[in-house]
Amino acid sequence: MKLWQTTAWFCSTALFLLSNHFPQQSTLAQTICETDGNYEPPSSTYKTIKLEDFGISVDIPDNYRAMKRQNGSVEILHPDDYQWIQCLVNGGLGGRGYYSETIRLVEDDLRLNLREQAIELLGDRDDSFNPHYNQILTYQNNGISGYIVTSISGYGVSFLGTIPGQSQLLKVSASCDCEVEVKDVTDVLNKIRVLN
Repeated sequence: MKLWQTTAWFCSTALFLLSNHFPQQSTLAQTICETDGNYEPPSSTYKTIKLEDFGISVDIPDNYRAMKRQNGSVEILHPDDYQWIQCLVNGGLGGRGYYSETIRLVEDDLRLNLREQAIELLGDRDDSFNPHYNQILTYQNNGISGYIVTSISGYGVSFLGTIPGQSQLLKVSASCDCEVEVKDVTDVLNKIRVLN
């Protein structure tokens, strides 16, 4: 009888310790981050975002958000995507791709000309590790000039160019887990103004 009581005491103590150190699944419930899939269109009115560090301003739809990332880039986001990212930042769970337009400054690689750097920054490679892209176009507007490169996958388009008075290069890209077009990047580029 004493052995049974001792064993029962050890088992109940172990159960108590385990339940305190490893809570049941129901106490670990977390928010699942989702969007309703009902994307509102971009507003027809715009607001101007000044990016002093970049030496530019950019007009974005009134209902969109600009978010500065830890790497210094700025993402232009649809409100639903912005809310989804905020949910994740606050500890929620979820995973999916999203469409974004990104603006950032990159160092000028003096070993390569601007066209070669634009191709390199796209990052696509073929089986022989050679740069792999679909097309490259020149762009010039509002004092900004450079190259637009489309990925072979169709999921990314990037611009790399110069800004007057800036030693770094401007990179503007549109990316998604869906097809993107050159127009997605040129629409952003056409709304960028150089600050005086």
